[in-house]
Amino acid sequence: MHAEHVVKVGTELVHQDERVRIWTLDLAPGEETTIHQHPCDYVYVVLRAGQTQTIDVDGTVHPGDDKVGDAVYHTAGPAHLLRNVGSTHYSNVIVELLSTGQ
Repeated sequence: MHAEHVVKVGTELVHQDERVRIWTLDLAPGEETTIHQHPCDYVYVVLRAGQTQTIDVDGTVHPGDDKVGDAVYHTAGPAHLLRNVGSTHYSNVIVELLSTGQ
């Protein structure tokens, strides 16, 4: 996949090869990502704990209370954004599994 076709799912793309794409994600309190849709399955690992909300484009809200070291697997799903609803900085690393993509 060419860089111009990469969906920005994190703050910074730090690595990409034929198998994985790795992002950092950093959100200050009250900050949120843009609406995006993961093109493949992914795993995220929490670096800085926080309370978040994943908000699907249909308005469905999924609350999260991530702890440092949590590793969570997700299948590619609906378009959404992630909002930091806590009072502290939140960060994770996202590993997209490119072989599972569309």
